[in-house]
Amino acid sequence: MLKSLCPFGKSRHLFCILIAATLFLPTAAENIISNQADLKRIQTTGKPGGKLISCFLNDPTTFHPLITDDLESQIRNQLMNPGLVRINLGDQTLQPELAESWEISQDQLQWTFKLRKELRWSDGAPFNAADVLFTLEVVNHPNFPNAARDALTTNQKTVSWRMVDDHTVVAELPSVFASFLRKLDSTTLPIIPKHKWEKAFRAGTLSEDLSVNVRPVDYVTLGPFMLKQYKTGQYVQLMRNPHYWKRDSNNQPLPYLEEIVFLVLSDLNLVHMKMQTGEIDTFYSIRPQDVALMKEKASLIGMKLYNLGSSYGYEGLFFNQNGGRNPKTGMPYLDHIKRSWFTDLNFRKAVAYSIDREAMVKNVLFGMGQPSFGPESPSNVLWYNNGIVKYPYNLDAAMRLLANSGFFKKIDKDGKAVLYDSRSNPVRFSLFTNAGNTVRNQQCLNIVSDLAKLGITVHYSAVEFRSLVSKIISSYDYDSILLGKSHEIDPADSMATWTSSSSGHFWWPNQQTPATSWEKRIDELMRLQNETFDQRERKKYYDEVQYLLSDQLPMIFTVNETIWVCAKEKIGNLKPSVSRHRTLWNAEELYWRN
Repeated sequence: MLKSLCPFGKSRHLFCILIAATLFLPTAAENIISNQADLKRIQTTGKPGGKLISCFLNDPTTFHPLITDDLESQIRNQLMNPGLVRINLGDQTLQPELAESWEISQDQLQWTFKLRKELRWSDGAPFNAADVLFTLEVVNHPNFPNAARDALTTNQKTVSWRMVDDHTVVAELPSVFASFLRKLDSTTLPIIPKHKWEKAFRAGTLSEDLSVNVRPVDYVTLGPFMLKQYKTGQYVQLMRNPHYWKRDSNNQPLPYLEEIVFLVLSDLNLVHMKMQTGEIDTFYSIRPQDVALMKEKASLIGMKLYNLGSSYGYEGLFFNQNGGRNPKTGMPYLDHIKRSWFTDLNFRKAVAYSIDREAMVKNVLFGMGQPSFGPESPSNVLWYNNGIVKYPYNLDAAMRLLANSGFFKKIDKDGKAVLYDSRSNPVRFSLFTNAGNTVRNQQCLNIVSDLAKLGITVHYSAVEFRSLVSKIISSYDYDSILLGKSHEIDPADSMATWTSSSSGHFWWPNQQTPATSWEKRIDELMRLQNETFDQRERKKYYDEVQYLLSDQLPMIFTVNETIWVCAKEKIGNLKPSVSRHRTLWNAEELYWRN
């Protein structure tokens, strides 16, 4: 079947297999192959000019393209810093981007990429293979932790790259790597300019030079937009890149828009207010509590709402299980008493049973969602495993599990239930989420209330997003955090979260060796699913990953939200997608209709 879909004969057969196995969209795969030599001409038309206004919920933490720990950074990469390939979020197919074509060896270990010629950076300098090799050198530098290196590591070995000529690069894979091509998209591997940043890299100042204080004139891009201005707490302003290489079907240069402005609005209440007044042209996630009112107001402000279905991402509570010590002080990152609770599976399962997810869906999501017990939403029909362990609300089951680990409950002098561990320590801990996200705020308040019924005291605080990220990946100074993570359709998109050695392994990142047998098994399964193109094999391995995550509960999943987005009706070529950025992922095509 796969061979019959390949129009180029035996030499391209492996390429067909790769695309079909990775994306499971064989008709789209054929289209990619037949058009891969030239996607400079986009089959669209529009009118040039105008400004579009959206918003970010947080200030940028950095302008370094290779550090994408937050959604805003990923959005900027989509708009300013392309990769060798592009994931079309409209249909999840892979398309050529900076690489116009590629070939794969028979053993699937050597990939040869032909780069587009005559492309120029936003400062007019030519783009070539040296930029790609420089980007990979930065990614693989041992003193520069980044998600791209984790994503491009398979079986604990990195991909080796070499330059053949100015427009040809070769990647040598250490083993078969099913998701390799997807990892060359801008959200993982945005290409950065060697001519602009090599000196800073050699001097060890690249991260500092690409901080939020970078001068816009120095922020050189290949994407449809470039940085015009950033004002802390106010806005990030992008402007049209005059050297962008794509054109529409009438040979008119893209993008159509002259500017995109992201207002920095850290409070969703303020976002909602500005949507109602028409000050925001598009937003990627309307709160469930705002949907009904926005429907009423939409026609008055020329807005349209879109129901995109259940999110691919997940929300959940995770406990700090870090067993390491601060190298500066020699002290443990986490109090040993709390760590004894958080690493106790009975404790985590008791917490899972005590969270009333149905009430959370009703009261927090206004019925626009469903309880979640694993990392995949049922909307991801290709990968969802319905055979995972589920934890319906059951306080009796929770107390039995706690009792099995020596916890007991007493009523204090004020008539309040208090849970104690086996050494008579009262159970209390802190819970954080990011400030301004009122949906997560309400989830946390529900969790505080639910756990109080077990006698657990939870001290909840909402903190600024950059501080929250620092707690997770740097200081490890927290007890528990409620956070969500967006990802795409393929399980390999979560490699940096579920593998123990990665920097995104929430509950204990950068482990030298897996701390538990189940983490070791997940490491092995994630490696195996990434080293075969056989869909059935990949599904089998990832099904077990989902089961282990639900059984061992490093993250206690809460709810899947139904995604609603909005956009002004006069925005042309809009193609809303459940994957982020949901309304601006094809921003180079957007324009204002009369």
